[in-house]
Amino acid sequence: MNLTEKEQRDFTKAQKILKKTALPGYLAYLLTVLCMVYIVDEIASNICNSLQSDMITQFYVNAKGLDFNTGLATYSAMTAPLYVIMVITPFYKSLADRYGRKLFLALNTFGMGAGMLVCMLAPNPVIYLVGVGIINFLMNNDMQVLYIMESVPEKHRAKLTSITKAIALLGVMAIPALRDMFMKDNSGAWQQVFMIPAIAGMIIGVASLFAMPETPAYLKRRIARMEKSEEDVMAENSDTAEQSQGGVKDAIKFIFKHKQMRAVALCAFIFVASTGGTNYYESIMKTGGMSTTQITTAMFFIPLINASMTALSGFITDLIGRKRSVIVHTAIALIGLISFVCSSNFGLPPALVGISYGFFIGGLWSAADILFILLPGESTPTNLRVSVVGTMGIMSGVGNVLSVAIMTVGMLFVESIGLLYLCVAVPFLLTAILILVSKVNETKGVDLSAVTGYEWD
Repeated sequence: MNLTEKEQRDFTKAQKILKKTALPGYLAYLLTVLCMVYIVDEIASNICNSLQSDMITQFYVNAKGLDFNTGLATYSAMTAPLYVIMVITPFYKSLADRYGRKLFLALNTFGMGAGMLVCMLAPNPVIYLVGVGIINFLMNNDMQVLYIMESVPEKHRAKLTSITKAIALLGVMAIPALRDMFMKDNSGAWQQVFMIPAIAGMIIGVASLFAMPETPAYLKRRIARMEKSEEDVMAENSDTAEQSQGGVKDAIKFIFKHKQMRAVALCAFIFVASTGGTNYYESIMKTGGMSTTQITTAMFFIPLINASMTALSGFITDLIGRKRSVIVHTAIALIGLISFVCSSNFGLPPALVGISYGFFIGGLWSAADILFILLPGESTPTNLRVSVVGTMGIMSGVGNVLSVAIMTVGMLFVESIGLLYLCVAVPFLLTAILILVSKVNETKGVDLSAVTGYEWD
């Protein structure tokens, strides 16, 4: 090992940090900080959609004189550039394979807080969309999930991921609480709901930069590379996945080269094409005849059920495997979606509306997390893991564009947004399950430090 003075300092520093991650209590500390980051992520992911009908009413109905469905369709069409921007997300996310996970955990969290601040101050829909774009770009990176995957024992990987996310989802109850605090029945006060989450997100982002060490998996890989002699490095094939330093190009090559990842990517793309209607859940309640107060009441139940489902999903996933878990969660999602659309349109109690939607998104996103994070992460070597998971975001972005495009056009011809979403979601979900069953291999129990991708070729 022949290192420069700077490389020797980096080598020593990495060894010291790695030793700290093995200290008693580190795991509890790690999960505590990640829970706070995750809460910011989940609030940022949900807050814009939870205020959608109020934003449409102010910016399109009152300001432009459009009817609600036309205003919603107009807004939906204006979001199209945001999905184009999403194409660059994998290029941004793949930088974490080269520069580490810590920096991007902090940047993502601070940025989501800044995006919510822009939404709060927006005087028109264009500026508001800038804030939404910042949030959407950063919230899809899920660096906190990679932190957990690379820091906890394999046998507890899914459980601790789901428990941490479940705690974060309980934090989403802050949204209806803030709606109740600032809005009551005054829908015009909707932008005030952003204030507290925006400030908290920026503070937690800065704090995480100083509070979080790198992940053990990343540190071990970095140390191993610095320990190699120059001759060893020159002798290796720079085109192999094992030698790659990450990046979208290498990630795409890896996905298309290996049978397992090709199947996972196809399945995930079809699955995510069913999710576009989740952008309109608050509008589905509003157009179903529910008042602002009733919608707020329903929203208190959504995170409770979603968090319970998410916490349970990790135990199910570790117990019965990744594939069977996707099937179970998708079945729950379908039942929840049908119940949500019916209860919100037929004047049933707001509690039932919220519970039904909680089961729907609890099942839907639990299955999506497995398809977009867990299965790809467990099918990919460490040096490409973030790049591959990030590149899966291209599948997510394109699938979302397809789903939202269908919904946008459909709104102009179908009065019931809920019924329209049922017609979009059900075929895509059933098709994704068929591909999963026939093409994807189980990854339960795989060793993240040893996986190469050739195991299933």
